[in-house]
Amino acid sequence: MGISTSTARSEKTSEQKTSTQPWQQLLADMVLWLVLVLLFVVFRATLFWIFGARLSPRPSSQALLRCFETGLRSDACAAMWGVLPSLVFTLLGFFYQLGVWHERMRRLVIVIVLTLCAIIFVTDVGYFAEYGAQFDHWIFGLIYDDRHAILSTIWKSYPIVRLILLAGVGVAISTWLLSKLCSVTGSAQVPAFLGRRSVKVITFSLVTIWALVGLRVWPGKRLISVKNAGATGDTFLNKIVLNPFFALRYAIWQERNMLKVAGLRTFLPDGNIRAAAAAIYPHAQNGATLDECLKQTARGNPSPPPTHIFIVVMESYDAWAMQPEYAELHLTDRLRALGQEGLQVHGFISSGTSTIECLGVLMTGLPYSRVLVNYQPVVRQGLPTAAARIFKQLGYRPRFFYGGFLSWERIGEFCREQGFEEAYGGDQMSPRSRGNEWGVDDEDLFRFVLEHTGPEPTFTVIMSTSYHPPFSIDVEKKGFDLNTLKANPISAGLSHRQMRILGHLWYSDKCVSDFVGEGERKLERSLFVITGDHYSRKQFVSARPMHTLFEEFAVPLVIHGDKALDKVKLPTTLAGSHLDIVPTLINLAAPSGFVYHAFGRDLLDPFQTQVGFGCNTVMGPDFILRIHDPARVEDLHGQPVTGVDGASLARHYRELHALGWWRAMKGSQWPAATSSASEKK
Repeated sequence: MGISTSTARSEKTSEQKTSTQPWQQLLADMVLWLVLVLLFVVFRATLFWIFGARLSPRPSSQALLRCFETGLRSDACAAMWGVLPSLVFTLLGFFYQLGVWHERMRRLVIVIVLTLCAIIFVTDVGYFAEYGAQFDHWIFGLIYDDRHAILSTIWKSYPIVRLILLAGVGVAISTWLLSKLCSVTGSAQVPAFLGRRSVKVITFSLVTIWALVGLRVWPGKRLISVKNAGATGDTFLNKIVLNPFFALRYAIWQERNMLKVAGLRTFLPDGNIRAAAAAIYPHAQNGATLDECLKQTARGNPSPPPTHIFIVVMESYDAWAMQPEYAELHLTDRLRALGQEGLQVHGFISSGTSTIECLGVLMTGLPYSRVLVNYQPVVRQGLPTAAARIFKQLGYRPRFFYGGFLSWERIGEFCREQGFEEAYGGDQMSPRSRGNEWGVDDEDLFRFVLEHTGPEPTFTVIMSTSYHPPFSIDVEKKGFDLNTLKANPISAGLSHRQMRILGHLWYSDKCVSDFVGEGERKLERSLFVITGDHYSRKQFVSARPMHTLFEEFAVPLVIHGDKALDKVKLPTTLAGSHLDIVPTLINLAAPSGFVYHAFGRDLLDPFQTQVGFGCNTVMGPDFILRIHDPARVEDLHGQPVTGVDGASLARHYRELHALGWWRAMKGSQWPAATSSASEKK
C-alpha cells in the first residue's frame, strides 16, 4: 500500500513537472532575449567608446539618451528574430512534449546567434573605422568593385587570423555561459496552477502577440528606420543608433531596390541613346558626349541679378487648393496672393512622386528616371547640371536647409557631393521639443534660414516638413479656424481629423508667406521660388469619384520678388516642371553669354515650347495627359481637348527620361558601338 502511494505521488509530481515545463522553457527564452538585447546595447556603447572622438563637442545628455533609447527599438526587434526558433519550440511545448529537443534547439540557436554577432560586430567596427558609418550602400563595393583588391587590402590592414581566433574563443566561452544561464533559469520552480490548460492557452496567445509585436514594431511606435535614426541632433550619434543587423538589412534592401530599376528599355525599347539626344537637342547632333548636348547659353537679364535666391520646396503642397473653385476654403490665400503679385505658373507638375525624387531633380538637374540619384556612384562624382555648382560660378554661396534630419536618404552628404557649401537639418533649428519625427515646425525652419542669411549673395534650397504625417501641430492655436471648413459644402463628409490635416496646409501657407514678407524686408533684391515637392497623398480632391488630372497631379510654382523681377518680361501663359526651375533662375542671375548645362529650359524664354514633363505626365498651359494614355487629353478643368499630339509628347517624355537614366547610371559618354546592341536587347 505504501509503495503504491509513493508511486502515485511520484507520478503526480512528474506530471506536474511536465505540465509546467513549457513555462520553464519560456523563462529561459526570455532570459536569452534579454541577454541579446543587452549585448546589442553593449556593442553600441563600444562603438561610442571606440569612435567617440567623432562626437561634436559636449553632446547633451538628452542626445545620448535619445541615441540609446531609439537604438533599443532595433535591438529588441533583432533579439526577437534571434530567439525566434527557440520561442517557436516553446509555444509548441505548451501542447506537445518535446523532451530534450527543445534544449538542443536553444543551444544551437545560441551558437548560431553568437557566431553571427561576432562576425557582424567585428566587421562593423572595421567598416566604421574605414567609412565612418555602419553598414550602408558602400558595402556593395565587395560586389561591384575589385573584390580581390578589397580582400587583399583587408588582409594586409587587419590581423585577420588573430581576430578569428579571439572571436572563436569569445563565442565558445559566451556560448557556455549563456547556455548555463538558460539551463539554470529553465530549472526554476514555477507554481503548479500554471500547468492548467486554460492558463496555457492564455499564455500561448500572449507570447504569440509579444513575438509578433517584437518582430515588427516597438509597442506603440513604428519600426525603427534610417529616418528615425537621425533624431539625436549629433552626426556621430545618428550613425550608431541602428543595430548593425538592421543597418545591413537596410543596405541590402536599398541595393535590391536599385537593381529593380526598370532601366533604359523602360523608356527606349530600342536603346538608341544618341537618337534620343538628337531628337531633343537637334542643335547638338554631333556632340562628342551627352554633356555637350546639354550646353545652353543664358539670354541675360535686363535687371541687376538678385542678391538672394530661395527655392522653397513645400512638403505635399499640391495645386488644387489654389484654384478659384476652392478659394472659399482659404487654405492657400497667402501663396495665391504672392502669385498675383509676382508670377504663378498654372500648368506645373512635379518631377517625381516623392520628396527625394523632387530634390534629386532640383539639385542635380537630371530628370527623375526611376533612379534614386542620391545613391548612384556616377552622380556622386558631380554633374555639370548640378544647381549648386552653377550658382557658385555665378558668385552665390549654395546652401540647403531641411526641416527634417540630414541622415534621411543621406541628403546631407548628397548636398555636399553636389556642391552645396552649407547643409542644415532640423536638429540644429529648434532648441525646444517642437516638431515631430519628420522635422521641425515650418516657422522654426524659416526663422532659422533668415537668421543664417547675411549680405553675401546666396542660392538656397529649403525643404519644409509640416504638411506631413503625423500632422501633430496645434493648428487652431496657430490661428486656423475649423469653422471655415465646416461651413463650406466642399468639406462635407470630412472628419474632424481630416479638417485638421488641411489645417496643416493652411499653416504651411502662412509660414511661407511670412518668410517671404520678412525676407523681402530684410534682404535686398531677394527672389523667392515656391513649389510643392509632389502632390499630396491625402488626396482630398483626387479621391473623389469626379476629379480632374490637374487636381490629381499639379503642384504650384510661384516666383516672387518685386525688385528682382523689375524689368523682366513675364509671358502670359506658362507651363513646366521642376526640371525647368533652375535653368529659369540661371537666366535671371547670369550675364548674357554665360554657358551652362541643363536638361530643362528657361520658363521665361518666349521662344521655348511651354510644356512640362514629370510623374509620367505631360502638362501644358491648357492641357494635361498621361504618357500611358496619350490619346486622352484634358484641359486643366477636366474637359476633353483636341488638337494636341499626345503621342509625340509621350515620346518626347520617354526620350528625355531615357537620357536622364543614361546620365545617372552610365555617365556622359555615348555607348560604344560594341555595347549598343546589348543596350537594345
